[in-house]
Amino acid sequence: MAATTGNKELTRDLFNKIAPHYDFVNSLASFGRHHYWRRTLIELSGVFPGASVLDVCCGTGMITFELAQKTGCAGKVIGVDFAEGMLRFARGKRDYLRFRDRIELITADALDLPFADDTFDCAVIGYGLRNVTDLRRALLEIKRVLKPGGKLASLELAHPNPPVFKDIYYFYLNHWIPLLGKLFAGNRSAYLYLNKSVREYPHQRRITQIFEELGFLNTQCLELTWGIAAIHVGTKPMFNNIKG
Repeated sequence: MAATTGNKELTRDLFNKIAPHYDFVNSLASFGRHHYWRRTLIELSGVFPGASVLDVCCGTGMITFELAQKTGCAGKVIGVDFAEGMLRFARGKRDYLRFRDRIELITADALDLPFADDTFDCAVIGYGLRNVTDLRRALLEIKRVLKPGGKLASLELAHPNPPVFKDIYYFYLNHWIPLLGKLFAGNRSAYLYLNKSVREYPHQRRITQIFEELGFLNTQCLELTWGIAAIHVGTKPMFNNIKG
């Protein structure tokens, strides 16, 4: 989770600071829709019983834990994040789960994953591509550690298409989200960053093109809640076709 819109260390510090309030403010800000988005991401991820799964930019672990439920007793899920504050909360929640033994949480950068080639059956990244300094490099790193035929699913905030709704949404990002951050996390600037990062992130049509340019096959884009969020899915080819 290195920043697209600022200094990497500043972004890490920002996420460390908001970690205690991250899940709660997300629920408020999305009116609870992020639960539906997360479930849809997991459905499209290709996870199966016994799978080895990577959750990149795992944050406080909400996606990680649901993936672990899907993999069953023989599976393994590894969550990575560069913000130790977020991982601290994830580890605290993991300790109360009955399937905690099949979840590993590691401090690592999405641009330099500490895993061998062809390690994971599938991978997800939730709200992470928007926060990396080099989107292409992050995608290629995930592709590298996937097994041939493995699937990547990415969930990210996107750009609504209906003109009037789009204007309302950006007004909401500009004013209501920073207010929520100030009231419930004591950090208005962190949620101003959210607004900036969403606006600067490429349109979901462009993300689809980037997946294809990097050699992912069967690329799909599913827009959610009138385009507020989007899930991109792509498959690593059975034979090496890495592109720069």
